[in-house]
Amino acid sequence: MSDKFKLSRRGFLKTAGAAAAGVAANAVVVPGKFEMPHIRRKTTLKWIEWITPEISEEKMQGVLDAFYATDAGKLIEVERIALPYAQIRDTIITQHLAGKTPDILNMNAPWAVELAELGVLAPLNDFLDSAGEEWVSNLVTGPMVPWKGNIYVVPLTSIPFLMYYNEDKLADAGYSAPPTTWADVEEMGPALTDPSKDTYCYASAMAAKSPYNGIAIELFPLIFQSNGWLLTDDGKSSWATPEVQKAVEYWLRLFNELKIYAPGGLTNIEADKIEAFGAEQTALLWSNVAHVTVLEQRNPDLKFGLAPLPEGDTYGTRLTGWNTSASATTEEPEAVWEFIHWLTGPEGNAKMTIAAKHLPGNTAAQVDELFEEDPRLLVPKGVLEKGRCYAIAAGMPEVTNLFAMATEQLHEMVAGKDVAEALADIDSQWDEVLEKYS
Repeated sequence: MSDKFKLSRRGFLKTAGAAAAGVAANAVVVPGKFEMPHIRRKTTLKWIEWITPEISEEKMQGVLDAFYATDAGKLIEVERIALPYAQIRDTIITQHLAGKTPDILNMNAPWAVELAELGVLAPLNDFLDSAGEEWVSNLVTGPMVPWKGNIYVVPLTSIPFLMYYNEDKLADAGYSAPPTTWADVEEMGPALTDPSKDTYCYASAMAAKSPYNGIAIELFPLIFQSNGWLLTDDGKSSWATPEVQKAVEYWLRLFNELKIYAPGGLTNIEADKIEAFGAEQTALLWSNVAHVTVLEQRNPDLKFGLAPLPEGDTYGTRLTGWNTSASATTEEPEAVWEFIHWLTGPEGNAKMTIAAKHLPGNTAAQVDELFEEDPRLLVPKGVLEKGRCYAIAAGMPEVTNLFAMATEQLHEMVAGKDVAEALADIDSQWDEVLEKYS
């Protein structure tokens, strides 16, 4: 298992390597604020993002108002293109092909390699050098896996995947706490499921359509929990292993045999499973901490708690987060970086993290009030501190294509295809893609 995919909360330059980070071996890096030598006039930047729909217009405007109060903010105006998450990737590609790429891009780390190869994203190495080693060392490095020596994303927030549970539904079924192991899920799942009342233990998001991220949400944590991995150290696919097969067969047992998933498990996208939990159709939800605010807005009366994901042979979860990237075609690169530098630096990062109820992407951000306001957020904090939080897809090429291949094979397994055969087929398909970048 390659350490470059593991969560590291500090020491980016040491973890990624000075050269990979764009710092020459003999370079002198002076910590400090990035200066604005070329910003001489009022500049308007376009930012495509899914943050506003998830935290509200009011909270997002509060973050931007804090930026506008800075020296840089007096010269830079940010015009937002706010869309649901599921529309962002395809919209970025469409706008890029039309020659209208926004200056700043909210980025899901698994898209970074694909978009960098398409010429959408600008390398951030020189700007990171300008920010200084001390500033960079505070960034959570999970999404910052170098691609061909370049860094394309800077973390805005850190959001590990965990379990949401409906307190009333657990109590009605006679349980005082959520499941903590795979065996607990197998026992509790049927008791939390009653199709006659349209209530289920889980909802799935395994739709065979863009962004194909259900496979990463539903299966990747199970694979980590069975001590499996998806790539060998030399970059080949490793689905066809006993560990991965164990995880996939467990999911299939929950889905096909115990039938504890709500209808639409193979056609729903992530937003549908969030809606199912918010509407109190499901008792449990595997999701990231980003959806605390979404669920509170969807159903203010919903009583829910947070817990680590149930353990299999060991513990493991997926790390994701909101990240920020710069357009390769922007006419205002210095202004773009000045905004990104503030947004991902301690001050801006604290503002955004508190507004979103996430964990910070910059460990120097002061967010104690976040835990005072909502003690449930100590759970994801503990998950990060526990470790085994993996951002494996951050450095993989053609991730959407790879996810689509695995999703299609999972659909075939649900329909009865032999699991070992399907996993071998995934390896064959993935290796054909990965070999192009070896």
